[in-house]
Amino acid sequence: MRHPLLLAAFALLAAATSPAQTFVFKGEKWEINDPFKLDNSVPPKPVLDAKKGVINVVKGTVDRTSNQGGFEVVLTRKLSEVTEIIWPMPARLQEAQNNVNRGEPAKALDNAEAVLKFFEPLKNVPGSWWVKASLIKLDALDRLENDAATNSFLATFEKEEAAKQPEVATQIQLAKLMLRARKGDHEAVIREATELLTKVDSSELQARLHLTKGNSLLAAKKYEAAMTTYLRVPVFFGSETEMIPKALLGAARAFRGMDSPALRDQKLEAISNRYLYDIIVSFPVSKEAEEAKKLLPPEERAKAEADQKKIAAGGPLPEGVIMAKPKLAAEEKVEGNK
Repeated sequence: MRHPLLLAAFALLAAATSPAQTFVFKGEKWEINDPFKLDNSVPPKPVLDAKKGVINVVKGTVDRTSNQGGFEVVLTRKLSEVTEIIWPMPARLQEAQNNVNRGEPAKALDNAEAVLKFFEPLKNVPGSWWVKASLIKLDALDRLENDAATNSFLATFEKEEAAKQPEVATQIQLAKLMLRARKGDHEAVIREATELLTKVDSSELQARLHLTKGNSLLAAKKYEAAMTTYLRVPVFFGSETEMIPKALLGAARAFRGMDSPALRDQKLEAISNRYLYDIIVSFPVSKEAEEAKKLLPPEERAKAEADQKKIAAGGPLPEGVIMAKPKLAAEEKVEGNK
């Protein structure tokens, strides 16, 4: 057992090393009050520290009270003078991402919009979360399948300076591909996604493009190609955990599409069910887990839910979970087709 004083020392060290919300004005650092940290009042108000800067959005300034020679002086800087932002991922932005993963796009939009509004005057400053919030908003709009809102937002987003960044430009192309996929233009989506995959290095973008390509292959009933495409995500881009349940669900559907009397000995439905089981056990709060429950036979769904509860209570990972065995025969086939 660790000594209480040692634990306290670790806590102090963590507090001392954790980054604070900071604006840099030509080398001068100001800690800033976090506008997303709210108290318990109704309606909630930001928790303010008198020693930190307060942003005045209307005036476009940051005000900070400083003690100079025993007198309190209010110092003011313009937001336009901020040269760098040092800011951990805002809690509301993380919640927006979680909302998307849980299949709560409307809540995701509310949280992302709050972050977008705050960082709007600072969107081109290094360290700003404006671009990330914009991309999460795109994800939420895609989940809502609100094509009109997505097209409107994309038209505005493309005019921004940030849209010139290679990764952001690819994200915009990806959003356009998903719009076209919903219109049934699957052959073009497959072709363009394949071409884009040769041009991007980002693990996140590779995973997203594989999902988009896999979805169109599945819609085009090219089941084996869809399965191979989906399974590249957990095999080669396993660090992109939010993409894994989407890929496993797509692979499960692809295996079911491949199932036929001629392939009965391969037990493809059983393989599909193993993937569905793994989604429920490993990603219980995802939207894909709810979809998996609808596809699994009742007795297998009940087992998956029971095993998930055991894990949540601190039990061991059940034997046979796909995520614990990344080299299944199907996945080895993926490696062979690189």
